[in-house]
Amino acid sequence: MTGLELKEWRRAMDFTQQQAGDELGVTRATIQNWEYEITTIPVTVSLACSQLLRRRKRRPDFGPVTLIYSTIPLPNAANLADQPAALNCQRCVDNIDAFRRINELSENSAFFNPIILDDLGSAIWSGNELAKQCEHFGSASVQTRSGL
Repeated sequence: MTGLELKEWRRAMDFTQQQAGDELGVTRATIQNWEYEITTIPVTVSLACSQLLRRRKRRPDFGPVTLIYSTIPLPNAANLADQPAALNCQRCVDNIDAFRRINELSENSAFFNPIILDDLGSAIWSGNELAKQCEHFGSASVQTRSGL
């Protein structure tokens, strides 16, 4: 991680240098030294930054997000030549909105492999963790077919 990347992470997290230092267990001056590349940023700090950002994106109110799902089981995707598009994308206000939409769609037999992405295309929720969140935030449960 470079000093510029640390600064971009800090801004994405909406942290001051002091707040970033508090989260990472270092002083504000250490954050400043890393950002100006006076000292090298340890690999553990880069990993901690990634984890903190991931945790922030998993908050229920984080958004907007994009829900992507398949209308056929993905293992069958090789036989798609003569079928309509199998992947669908829906923009959601936040994670809760996506969880509720998944619960609605899960009542349809043509709903498989949902995944929630951030604006950069990085996965926020998928698989069994996503199924648990949907159960928590909605009345219906997500079916656990084909990987979910």
